[in-house]
Amino acid sequence: MPIDKPILVTGATGFIGSHLAERLISQGKSVRLLVRNPQHLDIPLRMSTQLCTGNLERPETLHTAVKDVDIVFHCAANVSTWDEPENYEKTNVEGLGHLLNAIADSGTLPRRFVHLSTVDVYGFPVNPCDESCPPRAPGFGYGNSKLRGEAVLRDRALAMALPFVILRPTNVMGPRSPFIERIGHEIRSGLMLTIHQGKVDAGFLYVDNLVDNMLWAADAPQAVGETFNVNDPAQITWQRFLQDFRHGIHGKGWTIDLPYGMANAAASVIEAPYRWLGSRQEPLLHRLLVRLFGRSCGHSAAKLAAAGAPVGKVGYDQAMTQSIDWYLRNFCP
Repeated sequence: MPIDKPILVTGATGFIGSHLAERLISQGKSVRLLVRNPQHLDIPLRMSTQLCTGNLERPETLHTAVKDVDIVFHCAANVSTWDEPENYEKTNVEGLGHLLNAIADSGTLPRRFVHLSTVDVYGFPVNPCDESCPPRAPGFGYGNSKLRGEAVLRDRALAMALPFVILRPTNVMGPRSPFIERIGHEIRSGLMLTIHQGKVDAGFLYVDNLVDNMLWAADAPQAVGETFNVNDPAQITWQRFLQDFRHGIHGKGWTIDLPYGMANAAASVIEAPYRWLGSRQEPLLHRLLVRLFGRSCGHSAAKLAAAGAPVGKVGYDQAMTQSIDWYLRNFCP
């Protein structure tokens, strides 16, 4: 990557974007961050990057950020597991369109646009998918909006002659992961649900491995115009993940196991009043959580590996150890 133009990272206050920004800085790159509130960045990122305050929902705030950049890594998204459909749409579809409009208006196209999507676009099938599987709207705000966002990117990139890559990560874990924090709290002293004894593939993807593949996608000529699943090679079930995590943090919480159908029925009943009332508070159980824990997330990354990407450089044991260490440092005095 040339060093005379900055690399733009959106969503650097989030889990994946912050790890990516830190890696780029460690490599001596010139990094520009598009963030809504710079105060939410760690001090090292604030001190080592060009900061542009902006919001994907406000098109007029994006032009400075996209001007004359080498690469755009688009990590910003509404990734909540519970929100209103229109809120996902504003960020994940309309916001992406605003960002692409700003790039088109800037007069200079980046060398590559790397877009983070999700394997949720496969609709939570029983069996794992590769990229030949036709995507289908999963019926939940996040996955629905990310599928529409992919379509927006393909259409606009073709019209703009913008080189792009779409990456579909599985469940990204590691230090600062919302998954690690949330599940850690439950298995430490709360109530954790498993489905069908946790036998399905959790789709464990270590964040540093995802960053490796994002950097590869930004440079590899064979990646242009392609869509790749991103997943670690090891097939880790939820049962193994939860057992290893529980052991590492000395968890004392309770675990309840339910068949998929019973869990889904219970989730439908529990979430219904929250939907009717338009509550922003997330219920303890809802149907998306049942899909995440009861359907395989272990979608194939064989296409990515065949293209020459560095898949799974950090192994599961090391990734789990680092995740546990982070959780213990931050939540277990």
